[in-house]
Amino acid sequence: MNKSFEILINLILVTFLLFAGFSLGEVREPTRLSVSSEPNKNPTQSQLNNTTVKYAVVITIDGLRPDAISKSNSPNINSFMKQGSYTFEACTVIPPRTLPAHTSLVTGLDTKKHKQKLNFWNPSMIYVDKETIFSIAKKQGLKTAMFVGKNKLEYLAKPGSIDHFESTGEAADSIEKIGSHFSAYVKSAKPQLTLIHFPEPDLTGHKRGWMSRDYIKAFEKVDRAIGVIIESLREAGIYPETIIIITSDHGGEGKTHEGSDPQVMTIPWIAFGKVVKKDYKIKEEVYIYDTASTVLSALGINIPMELDGKPAKEIFINQKRFTGKE
Repeated sequence: MNKSFEILINLILVTFLLFAGFSLGEVREPTRLSVSSEPNKNPTQSQLNNTTVKYAVVITIDGLRPDAISKSNSPNINSFMKQGSYTFEACTVIPPRTLPAHTSLVTGLDTKKHKQKLNFWNPSMIYVDKETIFSIAKKQGLKTAMFVGKNKLEYLAKPGSIDHFESTGEAADSIEKIGSHFSAYVKSAKPQLTLIHFPEPDLTGHKRGWMSRDYIKAFEKVDRAIGVIIESLREAGIYPETIIIITSDHGGEGKTHEGSDPQVMTIPWIAFGKVVKKDYKIKEEVYIYDTASTVLSALGINIPMELDGKPAKEIFINQKRFTGKE
């Protein structure tokens, strides 16, 4: 009896140890594999910080055809394309004129909605009667500015929406003045939303013809001025938190830009900044009025539902976290 009892006790002890060892192995093994092989799917704080920016600068190069970029010495524009996202197949509005196109750019509306088809304006006339990126930004407490090369663009600066407005009025030295005046202002005021408009190479296109030698030279001067602008953003300490969009209001053919010819309607559209994909060719269609929604999205501002334009989500590194219409 004693011997049998001893054998029974030993069997129970062995069984217990085997069971305990097996159970401990089951607990430890998944834990070890989980630590070593399961990736961390939570976004880092750095990734979360890269979804919006604090500043936006929109630069319009009046009358610039996309093919002028490849036929010119424009190192700054070419550098920005590598630093950001771009398309040479964006589209302006009908009529393809400076004032209607810029109205679409800042309102996010097609001409059928904003109804501005005139290409002239003076202070005795009314200002734009639609919401603009500037009026929307002001409601968020942002500082706004405009530096332009044609007086008629003051139409877009309705009272209360622009903190600082300057126009060179198509002066011979407009390109240099716009670049230098913005550079001085941004270092002291640091506006969160700025529109910069260069009147060239449109003026030269009307005189000498689109894609003429003088037209290309005029564009090259603008490219150099844009280099000054970008450097001033760095000196102001805001470049890392800025999205820059460079586009045009229309192209041109011969000495005009009337009609719906592709050389008139097609414009370049380039965006760069920390939130934008680098060296990326945009695949989807982009319209000039998409600029407004894209800027508001990048600044983290909700987009009014009535806008025709949609944010160019394709260009953003983190598309899902941007505010915008689906």
